[in-house]
Amino acid sequence: MEIGVVGLYPAGRKLARVMAEHGVKVVAYDSNLDNVHALEVETIGAPLRVATGLTQFMRSFGQARTIVVSGADAGGDLFTQLAGQLNAADLVIDAGNSYFKECSRRAINLAERNISYLEMGILESGAAVLAGGRTETFFGALPILESMAVNGEASRITHVGTVSSAHFVKMIYEGLEYGLAQLGAEAFSLLVRALNVADADLRNTASARPMSPFNGHGHGEAARWACHAARELGTATPTIDAAVGLRAFSDLEKSNTLAASAYRQPLGHFGDDVESVLAELRSALHAAIVITYAQAVRLLSTASAQYGFGLDLPGVIRTWRDCCNQRGALLDQITTALQATPGLANLLDDDDLSEAVMEHQERLRHALWRATESGMSVPALMASLDYLDGHRGAWHPVNLIQPFKSRFPAVPVRR
Repeated sequence: MEIGVVGLYPAGRKLARVMAEHGVKVVAYDSNLDNVHALEVETIGAPLRVATGLTQFMRSFGQARTIVVSGADAGGDLFTQLAGQLNAADLVIDAGNSYFKECSRRAINLAERNISYLEMGILESGAAVLAGGRTETFFGALPILESMAVNGEASRITHVGTVSSAHFVKMIYEGLEYGLAQLGAEAFSLLVRALNVADADLRNTASARPMSPFNGHGHGEAARWACHAARELGTATPTIDAAVGLRAFSDLEKSNTLAASAYRQPLGHFGDDVESVLAELRSALHAAIVITYAQAVRLLSTASAQYGFGLDLPGVIRTWRDCCNQRGALLDQITTALQATPGLANLLDDDDLSEAVMEHQERLRHALWRATESGMSVPALMASLDYLDGHRGAWHPVNLIQPFKSRFPAVPVRR
């Protein structure tokens, strides 16, 4: 195979390098010379050529070219320039970090010229490769996709659904991880505040009894997109919303220094021993994690119906399972719940998952009490509990708003 890679930011360079290591002849291009130099250094001796210009790059192939667009360039002018030089029977694989709706627009424009289009999301640096597009295009490109996976066929290569579905699932995955990272950070901060021990003792305690069963991470941009998509679909994702909103405080370092003074924020273990604090916070974190997954799965389900993605939700969760072994048991439970009840409206409606959350929810409430007593801000943990409580009754204070709206309709504004 001979494949072109356009866009040589870190993700694009890794794609080119992995494919070259799998014996694929790769032709690469980027207008940024620093990116080109970095690729040349990383791939010395690999079957890889670098084009000096876009026209030369396009002439490096025979008929029916396959081109992967990656990284930041996928959302910029380079994609437009590339599209102008494509021919019928070419295949474009869109692996960029663009908003999922952009994929639909590109697919329509290229289809008018008989150019095939497949959009792709890569999770955890190649642990899973997701593809969205026509089924025949996916199977035709399967050997190419396998060459992009870190472990080749051993990695999960999944046809998620129609165009835009892969970018959407990747976006939700990364937004979810962003929220989970915030939950872990808040729980660990509560541990620090509650125990009030020396740094060395805290490190020993944390290494002996890890605070959380995951190493959460994610991307802020994807998390913001996920929140935007949730609002468009009328679906609540309060934990991810809280994680995104809290990043505004990270720019207030100087003013936060004063707020962190000891006389402003009380410290103390509240009379509890180390083991009881650890048990409480681990239990609280577990409940919050399950609740956050419930938000993400609900968003996936709503989007699949609204946009016609045709998502296989158990299959999506199995793909996520390949990317985070530390939460394997929970993801297996979620997969089982979705298989047992097709069309499950909310994971909290599943008996087993609901029972697990309710078993731990009192400790989540107590952890939030700790935060209040300590003067700590833990918005993600609080949002998770709010989401749970919001599903425990048919009536909520917000129900009072609608009668007032009906009684006092809005007055049209004259322009």
